[in-house]
Amino acid sequence: MELKIKIGASVGTVLLAISSYTVADGWDPGSSATTKGSIGNTRHNLTMNYKEFGGDRDLGFNMNAKRNDYGAVCVYCHTPHGGNTKVDAPLWNRTVNPGNYIIYDKPRTLNRPIGAPGPASLTCLSCHDGTIAIDSVLNMPGSGLDPTNSGLANNSEGTSNIAFLSKWNAGGFTGPPPGQHATLGPELAGQDPSLTVGSVTDTCAGCHNSMVNGRIGSYAAFMLGTDLRNDHPVGILFPDPGQGDFNNPSVRQARGGGKGGIAFFDLNGNSHADPSEVRLYDSGGGYEVECASCHDPHGVPSKPGDPTSRFNPSFLRVNNGVAGTHAGTTGIAQGGSFSGGPSALCLTCHAK
Repeated sequence: MELKIKIGASVGTVLLAISSYTVADGWDPGSSATTKGSIGNTRHNLTMNYKEFGGDRDLGFNMNAKRNDYGAVCVYCHTPHGGNTKVDAPLWNRTVNPGNYIIYDKPRTLNRPIGAPGPASLTCLSCHDGTIAIDSVLNMPGSGLDPTNSGLANNSEGTSNIAFLSKWNAGGFTGPPPGQHATLGPELAGQDPSLTVGSVTDTCAGCHNSMVNGRIGSYAAFMLGTDLRNDHPVGILFPDPGQGDFNNPSVRQARGGGKGGIAFFDLNGNSHADPSEVRLYDSGGGYEVECASCHDPHGVPSKPGDPTSRFNPSFLRVNNGVAGTHAGTTGIAQGGSFSGGPSALCLTCHAK
């Protein structure tokens, strides 16, 4: 089933799929990312130059050949002015994909209506569907103009403008040559090098692929592509109370005009959707599961209130079973993680 994306209104923030924690959660011991404290210490800080597994060689030069180093973590997603008018997300500074997605197509399994991804998924997909350069912003840091001051910022409609992005390099800043701004990678790129899904070497997967380069773990699980049928359904209507084997969110908050509402599992009873609480988004058709239902792109401490704890794996809102000390691929212990137990995230919604 292939649906044309219709971008509706909602509260939206980012990101993506559950996978094994050895590399996908960003806790790989060769990385400079500590996954503690703030988004600046995570893989979502696209300004950070990471270290090679088992060594100290700076691989930043490879990243600089594929993305503009804007020197500011927030600008890759947000802008204080001139945000994307195509998607209802907080001051969104990224291009979004206005094209087609193939959605989860097994309604008999779930017996729930499934529609196109909503804003709280489109934001994540703007990197993770592999169709948009990871540095494809509307406004650059500072004034929003390109560094040469020779042209206006990108348009608020969110159309990709590689010529605009390439002016960062023209202004004397670190950036790839024109036309070489990389996408994250096509779906399954590198898991099977024989797949004809485009040139893997032209994407981030050219390095972040254990089958091509054993020193760097594979990020294939996060390269979702535009075919979403093998991922947890997004845009799927959550059952009303008492329907099916599902738990009922304790708080359902409607907003003006029936859009922009949110429902969430209020674990601490403060009537506020905390980062560690799973939530559902209403973009006009009822409360739906989206990428941001389970993921917070900024990182969620695995033990709330403990600043020494690592963020949950894979930017999850709930730690889905990784606890204690985790030995990475080089044998370096990675402690400071706390878990709610195996399948804790799944069992938040599913009554099994």
